[in-house]
Amino acid sequence: MKKNLLLTAAFCASLIANETSAQTRYLDADFFSSVTVTSNVVYGNNLEVLTGTPVATDLLMDVYEPAGDMLTDRPLILYLTTGSFLPRYINQSATGSKTDSAVVEMCTRLAKQGYVVAAVDYRKGWNPASTVQDTRTETILQAVYRGLQDSKTCVRFFRKDVATNSNSFGIDDTRIAVGGQGSGGYISLAYGSLDKLSEIQLQKFYNFTSGAYMVDTAMLGDFSGLGGNAALNTPNHAGYSDDVLMTFNIGGAVGDSTWIEAGEMPIVTMQGQADFFAPFQYGIVTVPGTGGFVIDVSGSSDISRMQEKFGNNNVFKTPAITDVYTTRANAFNTANDATYGNAGDEGLFAFEGAANGNGPWEWLDTAATKAEAVAWGQDGDVILGNFYAANPMFEYLYVTYGYAYARDRAIAYCDTIQGYLSPRLYRGLLEQPFSVEEFSATEVSVYPNPATDQISFVSEDSNPISSILFYSLEGKVVRTESNINATNIVVSNLDLPKGIYFATVRFKEGTTVKKIVI
Repeated sequence: MKKNLLLTAAFCASLIANETSAQTRYLDADFFSSVTVTSNVVYGNNLEVLTGTPVATDLLMDVYEPAGDMLTDRPLILYLTTGSFLPRYINQSATGSKTDSAVVEMCTRLAKQGYVVAAVDYRKGWNPASTVQDTRTETILQAVYRGLQDSKTCVRFFRKDVATNSNSFGIDDTRIAVGGQGSGGYISLAYGSLDKLSEIQLQKFYNFTSGAYMVDTAMLGDFSGLGGNAALNTPNHAGYSDDVLMTFNIGGAVGDSTWIEAGEMPIVTMQGQADFFAPFQYGIVTVPGTGGFVIDVSGSSDISRMQEKFGNNNVFKTPAITDVYTTRANAFNTANDATYGNAGDEGLFAFEGAANGNGPWEWLDTAATKAEAVAWGQDGDVILGNFYAANPMFEYLYVTYGYAYARDRAIAYCDTIQGYLSPRLYRGLLEQPFSVEEFSATEVSVYPNPATDQISFVSEDSNPISSILFYSLEGKVVRTESNINATNIVVSNLDLPKGIYFATVRFKEGTTVKKIVI
């Protein structure tokens, strides 16, 4: 049984800040001068359908760690790559690998701040060229679903490593965030919001050609990648939790805005306001090489409005974050409120202008890109042309001023991503009063959740509950129920302000932390 150590925000902050009088670990850039990278770590194996026939494939990641770090309990960040759910170059694009320029840059930056960061690849494969709309929609939805399963497999891999392999990567497995760029953003957003069968059984996800819903969990396995038909899914690392604390998105979208509900985890979302591929609000996904309409999704503006509606991002609001990146984001949201409705939202950064809509943080070596594309059997000029079409400012600056100037502009956008994301990662991973739900031998059902005046706690294996402590997001005990000694208790007359709370449910042996919403 794991024991759960809960640290208050003040204690965490003082512990970290005291490492150095000059900088704050996890907040300041270049806290470490360099990183070490362990490449092609196998975190699982599952069946990929890239060729149409399921083939067992190793799931790989590159793990970045701060060089010379003495800590062995660092928060973990999973960084999911882009690529339209097809391999780089096969997708007619110059991006789509864990070695893409922006992926390496962001993973290096975060590791230099003190995190352990995994650049995670996942299974690819769908049918963008099909002339049947149901086929295009179904296959890309299943591709996102497999990516979700793989990302959860990766989280369980790390927890298993902590439990059985002496924590070889030196992580704190109660403090994990999952983020993604482009198509990886679709996966990270699903990670934090897709958890009910009803959410994938919407009319938009029904295949009227075959007469069935597009994602069949009995065949493909559950959201965690467990179960399903052995010919389509191979479970990995069963028995370990894949809960995380927060997610972030750079240029992705969520399959449907109804996936986001009250009480779900914080989301930081960053996107081009004029993104051509993923809509900033609600609209059609555009993927190069498709035969037409693929699917309708909700982008960062919609996501932010839903998070604001339910208070899911309130952890970022008190105390307010006031750096220059936040000021810029808030100014855009306020000035464009009539169009997007995001004034007052927390966790949304919009990159302005059409020229910055589709990944201005990407750059490449043109000669190397063309050579690699040819090696993959693709036309290097077409691949390069597609990259320029999506990133016109890089082409203009490269042609006019040279490679170094164009690269430096892209890196400046990585500065912005890091600047906006870092204080929110710190708040979500280090300053929240609790880490992940840490299960003892006993699970607890909580209902209704959200609650109003009363809430029930039920021990599911007849292990009596001894006490329940209710904590605010600031780590203060706001209510205590003691001397219970029962497997079922109804807590009445809550009399708590609306918001998110954590309930520490204690047994004779073990503790479970549940997030509740009033």
